[in-house]
Amino acid sequence: MGFMDSVKGFAGKVGDSVERGAKSVSDSSKKMQEKSRVKKEIANLEAEINSSYFAIGRKYFELNSANPGNEYSDSVTNIIKCNDRLEKFKLLLASLDDKMPCAGCGAEVSRGQKFCDKCGAKVEFVDPPVIEGYNDGASLSPAQNGFAGQPADAPQPAVAFCPTCGAQLDADQKFCDKCGTKL
Repeated sequence: MGFMDSVKGFAGKVGDSVERGAKSVSDSSKKMQEKSRVKKEIANLEAEINSSYFAIGRKYFELNSANPGNEYSDSVTNIIKCNDRLEKFKLLLASLDDKMPCAGCGAEVSRGQKFCDKCGAKVEFVDPPVIEGYNDGASLSPAQNGFAGQPADAPQPAVAFCPTCGAQLDADQKFCDKCGTKL
């Protein structure tokens, strides 16, 4: 057997090896693709199950929140507490944009509106809600309250708001700098 025959034999073996490797890579790729599709289907089914669990829990809460039974009373109480807190945070967020929900229909109204443009109800802006543990003053550090450098037991100046427009006022103001109301 000559040198060329050796080279041809070696090249044939390399070619067979490459072919087997390519087939193996192709099979692995197909397997990975199938695994990915199966995982996606599992995730979709788990999401659908969780959505159904959520719907059952919500329905139970709606039907039984007044009398949940001992095994669910802590959860129902927590949901009610969290819902109340959530509503306060929504009001606080709206107030930061100088907006609030209309007491008549719930539509968003802007500061300065005297009547709701959706239902016509008279609009009266109220101070932003105080949320326990968030903006009640007790939970904020002196720096967050704007009183850095004062001892913690030092009397804190009261925060005042204009009765007409709700703008925050300094203690020595005699007129509101936003709407001109005499204070």
